[in-house]
Amino acid sequence: MASIDEIFTAMGEGIPTSKFPKKVIVMNVDGTCYRVDGAAATVTPCSPDESGADLQVTTSLEVLQKLLAKKLTPQQAFMKGLLKIKGSMGLAMKLTLLVNATRKQLKPKSKL
Repeated sequence: MASIDEIFTAMGEGIPTSKFPKKVIVMNVDGTCYRVDGAAATVTPCSPDESGADLQVTTSLEVLQKLLAKKLTPQQAFMKGLLKIKGSMGLAMKLTLLVNATRKQLKPKSKL
């Protein structure tokens, strides 16, 4: 399984700039916080009390890994209370784009 730093590095490399909204998402995973900026297509560490985000997501590394392994969808995680969301629900629906793009970046690269 990928570490939290590997996941967010892959997320930064994979932000789907053409489809992803130009909004800010703050993701707090087990107390480690990252700022996903759709306009700048960047993912950077931030403080847990980061303000000015259009969406705040709180979850655990275990849930994030399940999302990336396709064992859980963001909607299922939210309904089960495993993913806490504060802010724009429309933007929350775009989390699937971000998870899919991150998954592609984490796939082992072919050496051929």
